[in-house]
Amino acid sequence: LQLQIEGSTVSSSNPAVKLDFGGFAKGYSVTRAVELLEKRGIHNLIVNAGGDLCLRGRHGDRPWRVGIRSPDGVGVLASLDLEGAHCVFSSGDYERYFEFKGKRYHHILDPRTGYPAEGVRSVTVLATDATLADAAATALMVAGPSQWQAIAISMGIREVLLMDTAGGAHLTPNLRRSVSFEQ
Repeated sequence: LQLQIEGSTVSSSNPAVKLDFGGFAKGYSVTRAVELLEKRGIHNLIVNAGGDLCLRGRHGDRPWRVGIRSPDGVGVLASLDLEGAHCVFSSGDYERYFEFKGKRYHHILDPRTGYPAEGVRSVTVLATDATLADAAATALMVAGPSQWQAIAISMGIREVLLMDTAGGAHLTPNLRRSVSFEQ
């Protein structure tokens, strides 16, 4: 075992062990920001961290309108009108990547292979908790088109839009009712 966990302390005797919290750190930060605003009496809010966001309440007399970026990296794929408590987090292969000999290598690695996850261009997750939404978007990207539904169910995620590398859109029934695809 490379990690020892005692209470809230994690350690390792192996100096090569490194921990990376990139799969959920932004979600945790957004959660904390929302909590701070709500404690100060602000109940209609949106906290946006690089396109990932949490919202509460309404935008004046109407719901919040949230765009989901196209995995092609240009424009909006779909939009959602949301009110209440929602966090919308996406993971994709279009932000951080490089191409080598015609193949795209993105930053979301499949721990089973050590290579970038395959079969998915982007995943957007809605949840009430930002940390969960952030972690789920990354996990479902790694799970791929054949396993994302089982992983989403096991994580308690009910609203997902997954775009596969063939251009197919996969939606949970709960999200299908509220998403509008752009033309």
